Amino acid sequence: MSKQKFDAVVLANSFKDTVSLAKDSADQPLVIFTDQPAVCHPLKAERVRRGMHSHAKKVGMGLNRTRFEEVLDELDAITFEDGETITAHYRIAPMLGGYLYHLGDGRFLQATDGRAVVTTTIPNGLYFTETSTMIAAPTPELKFDLKALLKWFNCSDKEKLLLLAWLTYTVATPKAAQLPYPILVVRAPAGSGKTFMCSRVIRQLVDPCQVASQTMPKAVKDIAISAQNSHVLIYDNLRYIRHDLSDGLCQVATGGSTVGRKLYTDGQEYSMDLRCALVLNGIHTFVTESDLVSRCVNVNLTPIESKQRRSEAELSAQFDKELPSLLYTLHTLAAKVLAVKDSVDITFKSRMTDFAVWVAGLETVLKLPKGALQNAYKANVEQAKVAGVVDDSLFVSLSTFAQRYSKSNPWHGTPHELLSALEAQTSVGLGSDMPKSAAAMSRKLHVLLDALTSNGVHVIRGRATDRYYNVWFEPKANQSRGEFDDVADPSVTPTQPSREDQSCEENDGVAESLLG
Repeated sequence: MSKQKFDAVVLANSFKDTVSLAKDSADQPLVIFTDQPAVCHPLKAERVRRGMHSHAKKVGMGLNRTRFEEVLDELDAITFEDGETITAHYRIAPMLGGYLYHLGDGRFLQATDGRAVVTTTIPNGLYFTETSTMIAAPTPELKFDLKALLKWFNCSDKEKLLLLAWLTYTVATPKAAQLPYPILVVRAPAGSGKTFMCSRVIRQLVDPCQVASQTMPKAVKDIAISAQNSHVLIYDNLRYIRHDLSDGLCQVATGGSTVGRKLYTDGQEYSMDLRCALVLNGIHTFVTESDLVSRCVNVNLTPIESKQRRSEAELSAQFDKELPSLLYTLHTLAAKVLAVKDSVDITFKSRMTDFAVWVAGLETVLKLPKGALQNAYKANVEQAKVAGVVDDSLFVSLSTFAQRYSKSNPWHGTPHELLSALEAQTSVGLGSDMPKSAAAMSRKLHVLLDALTSNGVHVIRGRATDRYYNVWFEPKANQSRGEFDDVADPSVTPTQPSREDQSCEENDGVAESLLG
């Protein structure tokens, strides 16, 4: 075809006739190609750039970077005026009675009515978005094998089931549902396969992506940017989380938004949604803020013995071979939980109530004893609360002090008297982090109350003529006086089983026995 004089308006309109133009709720333009009628692309996506250059070549117009930007501006204006407003889902979209999972390459997995079915057609008006880093998942193989899935989880049986609950909940919960996502915290010593578990197993099962994992950014806004085009974000090798970032992660888990200034403007602002599933991993206890701890599911990987070690290439080949059936198993299980979760009995309502309901649903689907998995989740959260402050001087001293008193005969005194009593204990060595004044102690106690209560220590503040505290110890069902020594022992780390964990070993075979 002979060369034509370049005209941005003419080229934009002729290109518009070959595609569909739409916009999202923030008026951002989207392009839908005829060969993928359910998938839309941001106007500046690579797929649009290639399509535009191909179209320009067909109509005989030369296209350089400047001209390309001119055409994009015209398409942006056309879309703003005439484009239909749609909701574009990333990876997972809600459906009546279930969800639709975008496998990629024009394939979808529909999970409804207690089963998972692969399809290439989806309801009209339902759209997905793709990014340049998104990877297509393999077509699921119709083979349900829960044992095969659980064997890839290098942790205790109870934690395997909690990880299974997190995985099924995460793949079955679209962002559009506006529900919170519990944060998966993976703690592991060197040589436990942490990288493979997070960047390979979890990543491929939930949201295959070229960016398998990344380092934690310094600002919440950077997390928000990544969350726009991800269903799950995986952050590697954490040692410590700053207080402000901890608050931001809470927002990401439960949902929120952050505001920034548009580039090249003086005052125009834009809003980004803060909602995404998160996986945090590291060797140390890096989640310490009680607000964040209460939103987490904790998994502790076990070291792999040298004789059991396999190369990553060998493991990857085996995992890729099994992945089609693992995906089918995961989504079938999720569909079954969706079918029963609205009629289950809840014995433990955590801060993440929707996930607690899901745990009860999985408990029912797996035919576990009523409350068994819910109790495991409760213990998981409570142990994490204590682990985050186990070396704190005020926590240790109060936990020891409280064991002398009962609810019927509590210690009673002013804040100053309580601080003096704690300092007078000879059985506890106080560190430099111990508050130096009654006022400082009261401020810090507010932060520690959740962890103290989880450890059976009750500190009640009141006011009569003067401010006072009542302090006592009330053992939980599986706890007795003196057991705090197990928690306070600094040799017990997140990668070593505590004595409480060891006392529950008789129940650790529940998953295996149920699966036959």
